Amino acid sequence: MALQVTNSLLGGSFASRITSNIREDKGYTYSPHSSIQDRKNTSLWVEEADVTSEHTGASLQEIAREVKRLQNEPPAKKELEGIQNYMAGIFVLQNSSPGGIISQLNFIDNHGLDESYLTNRVKNIYAVTPDKVSQITRDNFKYEDMTLVMVGDKKLLDKQRKQFEESRKLK
Repeated sequence: MALQVTNSLLGGSFASRITSNIREDKGYTYSPHSSIQDRKNTSLWVEEADVTSEHTGASLQEIAREVKRLQNEPPAKKELEGIQNYMAGIFVLQNSSPGGIISQLNFIDNHGLDESYLTNRVKNIYAVTPDKVSQITRDNFKYEDMTLVMVGDKKLLDKQRKQFEESRKLK
């Protein structure tokens, strides 16, 4: 649950830090978004952002900055509560249709979880602390180890990629 809360805070919701940074503050993209793709016994974090080629490097720098900031500074309680309210609300909405309920039951079946995963979900969302978010980010969002995929004008991206790769090596 802490991984999902961390994702929502970092990039997985409209109120996320990455969205606020590269959409609202910088204007590099309209709709950045991250997600946790759950697999049996593992998960994959994906951050996607459609940016112009000229702003690719700067966007990558800002995403890296947000990851590192969350690793080193726990979020404010108010910021975390906003994300938790959002996630609790989405969970309730997801279960308001037969298809949503089937999807939830399929998830717990695929991952070998018992029904308490669903019955305690809202409680567990609110149990995630600011310090836990930072710890999860340190343990699971090691930006320097992530795979980077860029699509665009190769000439414009090559120089930015090289600069970005050098900055990834800096700790």
